[in-house]
Amino acid sequence: MGKHVKYSEVKHPDKFALTLSRLWAKSERVVIWCGLAMGCALAVIIVWIVAARLFGGRSDAAWEERVKLAEEASELSRDDLKSGETLLAKMSDLARNYQGDPAAALTLLELAQGHLATAEARQADAPKEAKEHLEKAAAAAEQFVADFPNHRLVALAHYAAGKARLDLGEAERAAAHLDKASQSDIPALATLAQWHAAYCHRQLGRVDEARAIYERIRLDPMAGWCAEQADFALAELGRLPAKALARPPGPAAPPANPAPSK
Repeated sequence: MGKHVKYSEVKHPDKFALTLSRLWAKSERVVIWCGLAMGCALAVIIVWIVAARLFGGRSDAAWEERVKLAEEASELSRDDLKSGETLLAKMSDLARNYQGDPAAALTLLELAQGHLATAEARQADAPKEAKEHLEKAAAAAEQFVADFPNHRLVALAHYAAGKARLDLGEAERAAAHLDKASQSDIPALATLAQWHAAYCHRQLGRVDEARAIYERIRLDPMAGWCAEQADFALAELGRLPAKALARPPGPAAPPANPAPSK
């Protein structure tokens, strides 16, 4: 008979280790892919946090600059055109440095309005400078339209651009802007834009389009004095008799068959 061996002296397989080995063999690929996914997610989160801090700080800086410019504007006198032009230059720098930022959107609108007002003030004594301000007003408003086409104030930008182009004598470009501004949800803005658009179409010889706009204004109960002016404009165009306003009588027309002079 062979030697008797005790159970404790025999090496038995570790069932727990075997079970773990089998589980790892089955889940190894899944665990590796999960680890990679978690690593990528962590990297994305880190990048997002860094970007948020960078761009958030940039946005805050834009608004801080706007506040400073507002403080400067509040201290300016309306008659101080030189300081006003310096402020407009600073606003232009802000809009350029933070292009696409919400702070730049409001700045572009204010810049366009500022240049329009300055052009009006300069028109009598410095027409050349007034023209330059009109060009800058149009450029600022058109930049707003390009950068923020879906902004709720885009109609106001179209109106400012249209007014500037109209004063520059560019009726075609002005009409394009004013036609878009006339679609505004703000009734007063829409009516004024229609009025100026009709004038542009008349200047361009598009009388039928001008008539159609004047008709809409005339029938608009919220149009106010523009409705009266539209009534008179239609009378000029031969569609309706003037009801509200009439020009002062001019010189008498010459007879159809004047008598021969002696």
